[in-house]
Amino acid sequence: MTSDNTAFKLVGKTIGGCKIIKLLGTGGMGAVYLANQLSLGKEVALKLLDERWAKRPEHVEGFLREARLAAKLEDEHIVQIYDVGTDSQYHFIVMQFARGENLKDRLRRGPIEVEEALRYVEGVAKGLSAAHRNSIVHRDIKPGNLVIGDDGVIKILDFGLARLEEGENDKSQGQFMGSVAYMAPEQSEYMPIDSRTDIYSLGITAYQCFAGALPFRGENNFDLIARHHCEEPVAPSIVRSEVPLTISRVVLRMIAIDPKDRYSNIDDVLVDLKLIRRHQLPVAPSPWGRRPLNPHPIDLRGLDSQKLYRDGLKTQREQFIHGRSVTPLRDMYPKMGVVYRADNEPELLPATFLELRCQDRRMPLAFAAGKQFQVEGCHTLQFAERFHISTHEDRLVVRIKAVKPLSVEDVQRLFDLLEALPTDVKHVAVALEPEYSAQGSDIRWVVDTYNILDKRGCAFTLVVGSMENHTTFVNLGIDSHIKLELELGGPITLSLQRLKLEGDDEKLQPPNDQPTAELTPSGRALVGQIRGMVEGGELSEAARAWKRLVNEGLDRRQLAGLEELRRALYDKLLADGKEAFEADDHETATERFNLLIDLDPARYEGHFFKGQLLKSEGKLEYAQAFLTQAILAAPDEHELFYHRAIVRSRVDDLEGALRDLDMCLQHNPRMAGAYYNRARLHKRMGRDDLMKRDLVMYERLKAGTVRTKAVKQSPEKSPAE
Repeated sequence: MTSDNTAFKLVGKTIGGCKIIKLLGTGGMGAVYLANQLSLGKEVALKLLDERWAKRPEHVEGFLREARLAAKLEDEHIVQIYDVGTDSQYHFIVMQFARGENLKDRLRRGPIEVEEALRYVEGVAKGLSAAHRNSIVHRDIKPGNLVIGDDGVIKILDFGLARLEEGENDKSQGQFMGSVAYMAPEQSEYMPIDSRTDIYSLGITAYQCFAGALPFRGENNFDLIARHHCEEPVAPSIVRSEVPLTISRVVLRMIAIDPKDRYSNIDDVLVDLKLIRRHQLPVAPSPWGRRPLNPHPIDLRGLDSQKLYRDGLKTQREQFIHGRSVTPLRDMYPKMGVVYRADNEPELLPATFLELRCQDRRMPLAFAAGKQFQVEGCHTLQFAERFHISTHEDRLVVRIKAVKPLSVEDVQRLFDLLEALPTDVKHVAVALEPEYSAQGSDIRWVVDTYNILDKRGCAFTLVVGSMENHTTFVNLGIDSHIKLELELGGPITLSLQRLKLEGDDEKLQPPNDQPTAELTPSGRALVGQIRGMVEGGELSEAARAWKRLVNEGLDRRQLAGLEELRRALYDKLLADGKEAFEADDHETATERFNLLIDLDPARYEGHFFKGQLLKSEGKLEYAQAFLTQAILAAPDEHELFYHRAIVRSRVDDLEGALRDLDMCLQHNPRMAGAYYNRARLHKRMGRDDLMKRDLVMYERLKAGTVRTKAVKQSPEKSPAE
């Protein structure tokens, strides 16, 4: 290794057209300097081969080979080579100067967030993909050879150990190359080396990024070698609970002892990393069926790990020299006395490792599942930060809290939960809060949630709490094979009776004089904005501002004082939506009716006109659902039953349509259209006497002067009629 004292002497000299500014660091083969490339006037990194190595031609060739190999590669995640050559007695490589911090130093500063670590690992994988496409294996991927640029892009340094793949006849077999803590098992034995070697080293690096620690520790390098060859590491999630199990299984597949058990190529690793980042389930299978999350470590006490390694390598060398099949060290070590240490730690599986919380209590998922998720004193159980679990009727409800979209970590934790549920859970509903703003990317985790549960024979329902989210998922086509349910309701429910303050016997009258007196300054500002928007016709913005106002946590007194403002906004939205509907502007009408439902789900008009809109578009099942909700909000409105009867008749629910027409006429016995359509239903059902009776009533009312106010008297017929 070049000493710093020797390296410092070159500062100020010009070598290879580059004037050396300062020493950046020294390594096994030489030193790296910050320099100014005089011809271009730019800062570069200048790497010089140490004079001790320069005495032998093979070392010079190995040093310059790094440059020739790396110069072929063009990728933002690989440091670029600008020039290579010899100047006097100095052999040099001119490289891109990557400003930033190497990953080794970043890890020393503390834990890396899951999404940040994922970004670094994916970046290195992309760089390795470019190298492997050119049949180049790096052989020394480790945090010290990775630099995080000031722009956040991670780059691979030092292809000094890289060489062209030569397949199974690679003459480098058995050569000790690389850093032991990150070295693939085949690098320390007489076994072929290929691109899967880099996958292993990247996997160890990824383990350290996610878990904050290396998977193997030893008293010396030979202990480490033994563990790399024989020991299965604990899942990164055990070391750091914030790491989802889905990410752990990707990392563990990368560092499988046998290369055949790893990913076959780096592009397959990239597929799983991209799936995770895109809120999807990785392809890597779960290993928990054949091993626990915390497998037993090997026991090296009383063994000379250096002698074990030398004896094993000697046997392999003899096999290799004589052309026989080489036995991997992983198969030799158990026969040489290496055993697994017995301890009293329980074997952890996902259901016993994942924790649920109830206030200050913590419990394994398996414990809560054993009680059907009905733990005494716990109305809901919390998992991770975003998920609240409860049971409702015959299904398990996982409610996603907070309004922001799910992060990468959130989605993978949800997958952990679903995969760990016991098989006796037969129906799971995932519910989104009304304030949650669904994104196009949400369809990915929703579909994979369905796939996870479908494989287990478990039904899945997606429950949304706002019309905007419902429309988003319908437009994305999610309802084609996933049950979509609308959970209407808001944070505030107004009673028809006078409101009473808690702990106060006086009746509360809506304050007409100072409706905003008790609001916060920001609340009063929002009220003023809403009034201005309503008057100016900016109805969509007004409705969203109202939602922000309600989310500030208004109490019932404040809401009652603002009821007139909400009513004015509602009426304007209703009029605007009806006008758009009549003009066949379905996009505007849909938005207005959605806002109506979110603004006041207790009023029926939003549900009714949304149902009418869906009926006109031929979406009869959805239309029926919204008309049903309208009936629940206003059970005395006869026209609601009339229109739901029309929808039911079009989907051949004749008995349901008949019941609705009966209810319609019970509320308004002089509605001619209801008699006409009921007569048509009786005819389809073979009840001619009842048909004739209803037709007589229809003709009498038609000839009269009585007209209903909301529904025209010319009867509405279904296409089947």
